[in-house]
Amino acid sequence: MTYPPPVYTPPPAAPQRPTRFGALAWAAVILGIVGVVGSWVIFLNNLTAIAAFVGIVLGVIALFGTRKVLATVGVVLCVLAIVFTVVAQQAAVEELDKILNGDVNQGQVGAPGETARQDAIAENPTWGKRYSWANGLSVDVAAPVACTPGQYAAPPNIARAVKFEITITNGTSAAFETALMSVGTDAQFNGQKADMVFDSSGGCDSTFDSATVLPGKTYTFHVAYAVGAQPGEMQLVFEPTFNSDKAAFVGQA
Repeated sequence: MTYPPPVYTPPPAAPQRPTRFGALAWAAVILGIVGVVGSWVIFLNNLTAIAAFVGIVLGVIALFGTRKVLATVGVVLCVLAIVFTVVAQQAAVEELDKILNGDVNQGQVGAPGETARQDAIAENPTWGKRYSWANGLSVDVAAPVACTPGQYAAPPNIARAVKFEITITNGTSAAFETALMSVGTDAQFNGQKADMVFDSSGGCDSTFDSATVLPGKTYTFHVAYAVGAQPGEMQLVFEPTFNSDKAAFVGQA
């Protein structure tokens, strides 16, 4: 008598372990990625920072679930997003302050021909000193000398006039147009505006004119001003281009 072979039934498959807080872990990762990408976009990063903060909360909760590694990655990304946002906003505020305030004397100050120091010195240069901008352009202002205006000099009724010799040195790699530099219009004597002297027939004529200064070359000119009868403090301000740092020279005249 033949018996059929025994039939073996495979054991039932073990039920899959349910994922706990897995969705929260994925949400933290997604919010962290969005926060990091948007952290450098000004104004938008305020919203992405809020999303990253929410992601941190979700990620911390997900750490008590089964996707601990994924939750940790999400929390780290969200923290980085907030840090990047703070850094980006501080940099934007500093740049805006520079634009609005118009930095004065943020370049290097030294004697003519002296190698500029690497650290910027915020001080007022005086006569005989050199002011150098970060791009290599520099200006020297010699001590003022007295001059005698002619009969037809302007403005009329000049109590006393002084003349300055100014030298622009082009230490950049490109030609510089002197027409871009603000020269002569921002001058003060004892806290009041000092007028530039125009004197074609006397010894106080200003010789500044538009010129092209090639790299490594210098351009020297003279500017005369009407000042008070008694010596006082003179201030001359130079600005090579619009919205660049201003060089304010201050000394006795």
